[in-house]
Amino acid sequence: MSKKLKVKKNNFLKIMSCYDATSANIAKLLGCDAILVGDSTGILNLGYKNTTDVNLKDLIEILKIIKKVTSLPIIADLPSHSLTNNQLAISHAKKLTKFGADIIKIEGHGEINQLVATLTKKNISICTHIGITPQKHSPKNTASEYARIAKEHEDSGAKLIVLSKMSTAANKKVSESVSIPLVGYKNTNFCNGKVDVMYVALGLLKGEEIKININQQSAAFKHIANFFKKTS
Repeated sequence: MSKKLKVKKNNFLKIMSCYDATSANIAKLLGCDAILVGDSTGILNLGYKNTTDVNLKDLIEILKIIKKVTSLPIIADLPSHSLTNNQLAISHAKKLTKFGADIIKIEGHGEINQLVATLTKKNISICTHIGITPQKHSPKNTASEYARIAKEHEDSGAKLIVLSKMSTAANKKVSESVSIPLVGYKNTNFCNGKVDVMYVALGLLKGEEIKININQQSAAFKHIANFFKKTS
C-alpha cells in the first residue's frame, strides 16, 4: 500500500471522486481516506461524451488543483489512451505521480498484469479496477474468473482493487482469493471500502451510471431550487 494510504483493521475505506478544490475540501471534512481523480470527470465536468475521451493533460490539471488543497492520498486514473502500449503507460504513470498522484488506478483484467508488475518494480503504487470497466467495455466474467484475475493482479504487485458493479457472489469469491484491500463501486459486500462520485454523495446526481443524470427529487436539488425563489 502507498505510504500515505493506510488500511487499519476494521477500518472501512472511504474514497471519493473529486474534480475541484471545493469537492476535495468536502471530502476531507467527511473524513474520507483518499481522493480519486477519475476519468469520470470527462463526462461530469469537461463535456465529453465518454470517459475514453479524457487525456493525460485533463487529469494532470485536476491533480494540480487537488494537490494544492488537500493532504489526503490521491489516486489517479490512467486514461484510456495511455494503455496503447506499455512504454506510453509507464511514461504517463510517471507524469501523474510527478504531479501529485500517490497511487495509479488501471482498468483491465489479465491484459494489464505485465504493466502492473513493471510499474510496481518502479516503486509506483497500483490500484487495479475490475468488473465493469468503462474504458474497455470488458465482457462480464464469472465469479471464479474475477477471483483469478484479482489474484493475478495481486501477484503482479497491485496494492488495492476496485470491484466495479460486481455481484455479491463475485465480490465474495474475490475476497476469498486475495489478501489486499477491496473497494466496491455500487456493491460493497465483502469489500474493505467504498468509492463513489462526489456529486452522487451530495445527492445532485442519480448514481446508476456515470452520466449527467440530475436527481431533481434530492434534498440538495430542492435546496438549490428554493435558493432562487423570490423572498418578500
